[in-house]
Parts: sequence; C-alpha cells; structure tokens
Amino acid sequence: MRDFRARAAVHDHHDVPAGTQCPGQPAPRGPGILRGVLRVVSTLFAMAGWRLEHLNAAWVAGSVASVSLAHVLIARADWRLTLPYFLFTLLFYYGGNAVILRSELPVRAIARFGEERAFRAYETLAGLMFLNQGLGVGCMAALHVPGLEQAVPASLVLATGVALFVVGLLVKLWATLTVGVDVYYFRDMFLGRPLASACDGGPYRFMRNPMYSVGQLQGYGYALVYGSLPGLVAAAAGHLLIYAFYVVAERPFVRSTYLMPRPAQTFTPTP
Repeated sequence: MRDFRARAAVHDHHDVPAGTQCPGQPAPRGPGILRGVLRVVSTLFAMAGWRLEHLNAAWVAGSVASVSLAHVLIARADWRLTLPYFLFTLLFYYGGNAVILRSELPVRAIARFGEERAFRAYETLAGLMFLNQGLGVGCMAALHVPGLEQAVPASLVLATGVALFVVGLLVKLWATLTVGVDVYYFRDMFLGRPLASACDGGPYRFMRNPMYSVGQLQGYGYALVYGSLPGLVAAAAGHLLIYAFYVVAERPFVRSTYLMPRPAQTFTPTP
C-alpha cells in the first residue's frame, strides 16, 4: 500500500487519506447480488439527498416542498423566478455547510442531544441541501439563450452531455461506495473525528478528488443534455464553490484530523 505522506497534496475529507482499508458502508442483508443492487440504489438516493433508512417527517416534507417548487420553476422557465432560487441553493448548501461545520454548533448540539440525535438533525438538513443544490442546476438548465446555444450542432451537444453525465455519475457513485454515505454526509466533520483510519481503494487510487473533480461532470452533462447555456454556468458555479468550500472548511479539518504527522528526525553527531 502506498504511503500517504509520499503524495504531493492533501485529500479533502471525501477523499480520505490512503492506507490499508476503506470504511465503506454496511451492506443490506440478503443474497449477495441483491445486497449489491440495494446498496447501489440506496447510495444513489443518498447522493440525491435522501438517506432512505433515515428519512423523517421533516425530511419528507422539505423534499416535497423543494421538488414542487422546482417543478413550477422549470415549467415557467422565468429568469426572474429561477435565478433567485438558484442563488439561494448556493448559499444554502455551500454557505450553510461552511458556517455549520466551521462553527461551534455541532459541539453544542452534541452536548445537548448526544451524537446520534444531533447528527440525525444535521443529516436531515444536509440531505435537503444536496437535493436543492441539484434542483437549482436543473431549474437553471430549463433556461435558454437561443442565439448562442444554436451555434453548436444539437446532436454533438447531446452526445457530449450524455457522456459527461454518465462518467460523472459513475465516478461519484464509485467514490461514495468506497468511502461510505456517512462520509458523504460530512459525519466526520460534524463529530470532529475521523470515521476510519484510511482509504486507498476505488477511484482514489487514480484521483485525489474524484467527487470534486470528475464527479462534478454530471452537472455539466445534465445542462448539455438540455442544451442550456445557463445550466452550464450554474454547473460551473457549483464546481467552483465546492472547491472554495474545500479550502475554507474541509482542508483544515483533514489536516488536523486525518493526516499523521511525520516522525521527528534526530541526528547523532559523528564523533
């Protein structure tokens, strides 16, 4: 196994340091193939914003309201309505997580309610953040700038969009299956401690940040499938902000929590 200290850069917490094992997530019970299928399906739902095994009334109500609002915005395709909602989703997800995870709120919540109850409340909020972030890009993809979008052949745009969407989704799914949904939902950052010692499997053998790099291609692909320039801009904005969130919130946590300090070197003078 490769030594993490030999790597040139620090991984974000989704891309936990290299080592001997990957935390993953518990597989559903049942026959082997069925367990694998159920795990993939539950992970896809979790990535979209729904941890099926942890859904509660607030999560369901918030999801219904969010999807209903997005449906109206997509149907109307009105800049005056869609743009404010999209900006809200950016602030809600990137700003909200940065504020919560870099503040004393998790510590206070854990002290009052205990780790599990406190994290379940945050997990509900995080799921709605994930959901609305995706819906925001979808709503922006319903907007069009015909003069510019018609400059490229529609068949080429569609083929490129499908390819980017499939590649991005598969890499992000692979990465999430490798590290586990708890890590995807920032459980380690919320609790302030690592969830596992290391992970050097899956796409992390080839990329330092599969979720934040190739995994973001699905947003661009979705926009291209609908031939939407505003959708591309929205995907790019989210891509930029996830790296800003990494620098502000995740990298300090990883450096202080996951990285093992190098052993001090001592030198004995030659007589």
